[in-house]
This record gives sequence, structure tokens and C-alpha cells, in this order.
Amino acid sequence: MSPAPLTPVDSAARSLATALARSADHLAEKLTCFELEELLDLFAAVGDTEAVVAWIQHHEGEPECEGHTAPDAPAPAAPAPAAPEKPLFAASGEYTPEPGTEYPFSVSDIARAVSAILGDAWMAESGYWGTTGSLSGPFIASFTFTVDHDGDLLMSFDRMVADGWPEGPTLPEDFYDGAEGVHLTTASASDGLEHLAEQYAAAVRAITGF
Repeated sequence: MSPAPLTPVDSAARSLATALARSADHLAEKLTCFELEELLDLFAAVGDTEAVVAWIQHHEGEPECEGHTAPDAPAPAAPAPAAPEKPLFAASGEYTPEPGTEYPFSVSDIARAVSAILGDAWMAESGYWGTTGSLSGPFIASFTFTVDHDGDLLMSFDRMVADGWPEGPTLPEDFYDGAEGVHLTTASASDGLEHLAEQYAAAVRAITGF
């Protein structure tokens, strides 16, 4: 449970206390006892016990000082209440996870992760809503990451003669070369983004000879 955020007044008070904390030697003598008590409360509130001691010592040398004791630090503020957790299942039994939690990354994230692995000569772009991702490099042809009608992660591409890619490349293990493109038959979001990116980067290298 995280602490409550500072209000603008809290932030201003902390800044003022910090600015005045080390000025006791030339300012303490100019304050009345009432003014000093108010300032001591401020130092105590921000937890600066050294400033409390220093200001008391420099003020108590004044003839009219009535004497001062260090104020008690206020109790820490209660942490902000945590938002109630939404149940994973609705009353009807339907699975209802919070948005963004069921699938921790999108298809376009895979394209970007592959691009990062392949190096500076490659770049990736997200398609609409992140449901597709394009990957391009030092070739005329490019790659597109999508999910096919069977729910498989598909990497499609068009061969260009000028690119000089190898004929009949040997794909990494568990990759299938279909009519629409290549896909990893065992791919699952639970594999994690890094693992999937490594696998598809290997496939791109095999296809392009890069």
C-alpha cells in the first residue's frame, strides 16, 4: 500500500523547511518565541530533528527567550487506501480480468522486440490497435506479424528476387512454412515476449540469410 501523495501545501512546506533549516546562526535571534515554536513545528513535521536542535540552541542565548523543547513529530500520514480489486470472475462465471493483464504484450510488441534483436538496420511499426506489427530491414521485402484465423501467430512476407534471399531456407525447429507465411506451432503468450522475439528473429535470419 503506497503512501498518500503530497499536496501542493505539503510540498511547499517541505521546500520552506529545507531552505531555512541551516540558517539558525543568523536568523534564530530575530524571531520571537512564538515564531520560533511555529518554525520548530514545521521542522518536526518534515522530520528534520537536526534543524530543531540547532534553532533552539541559537535562540536560547537571547535574553528574552522563555526556553524551548523539541516538539513531537506528528504521526505518519495513513497510506492511501488501495483500490478494491476487481474479481476475476463475474457473477455469471465469466472470466473478466482487468484490461491489459490477460495478455501482457501485443502482437506489435513482438515485431519491435524482433527488430531490437536484429540490430540497427531493422525497424518496426505498430499497426492499428497494436494487433499487427511490421518489420523492415535492409531489403525490399518486409515482414508482417498477425494472428491468423486459427489463432496462430503468423509472420507473413513477400519474396523479392532482388533481395537475393536463399531458396528453401531451413527454418528453426517448430516453425511451419505455410501458404500465408511462417508460424511457430508451439507459440503462446505464456512463452513471454523475449522468448518469442528470439525465436522469430532466428526465423527472419534463416529466411533472409541475414
